[in-house]
Amino acid sequence: MKAVLLGTGTSVGVPVIGCNCAVCRSTDPHNKRRRASLYLQAAGLHIVVDTPPDFREQALQFRIPRVDAVLFTHSHADHIFGFDDIRRFNTMQDAIIPAYADSETTADLRRIFNYIKLEKTPGVYRPRIDFREVSGTFNIGGLIIDPFRVKHDHKPTMGFRFESDGRTLAYIPDCLEMPDEVVDRLKGVDVMILDALRHTPHKTHLTVENSVKLLQRIAAKKSFITHMCHDLDHEATRKTLPDGINVSYDGLTMEW
Repeated sequence: MKAVLLGTGTSVGVPVIGCNCAVCRSTDPHNKRRRASLYLQAAGLHIVVDTPPDFREQALQFRIPRVDAVLFTHSHADHIFGFDDIRRFNTMQDAIIPAYADSETTADLRRIFNYIKLEKTPGVYRPRIDFREVSGTFNIGGLIIDPFRVKHDHKPTMGFRFESDGRTLAYIPDCLEMPDEVVDRLKGVDVMILDALRHTPHKTHLTVENSVKLLQRIAAKKSFITHMCHDLDHEATRKTLPDGINVSYDGLTMEW
């Protein structure tokens, strides 16, 4: 497996428009955070989880060569509004690309991007997407994907556990509460990436402290917090975390 975190920021990104706080003015590149997205290579496949508004820039900066499938955690703007840029991969690959999501997210994607079709339209440059609703474990080639629900806002959002050739990764960018059964399903994964917005409580996201508690229960070989706002300076936050848990950053690449 090879995973690249394309973005590790919250919905407004970091720096925040019009903000002059120390993190937004920081020269540390680790404090520049685009909206959250993951790029995973496994079982000969190239998978993107969420297409935020920054997706085009992320694909250019991190030189994404192809996309075999897109997975969506939920339909909030910061996770879907770069979806149109998938059309470039349709063109390069001359292929329809499947998009996997639960029924609610699929319905939102079809409504918002109502011009998306399967077939080519002569003279028109649009994404060609095969929407596939998921409710349980599924495979894309040799990659096993286990979706699960966690509490985010008024309705659940999705997280994913990936497995290929005995290697595992789990990714949950938006989370307020995680059921015990989900914790049990994730225990001992190789890499765990989990929401941690800030230190002070929030109505829809984990705090750093609560995220750390969950990560310690999951006990992955490597754990990272993501979806961070400008309250968190990279280096200062890193120094507060226990062994085995670290702060992610845009472009963080792991291969195992």
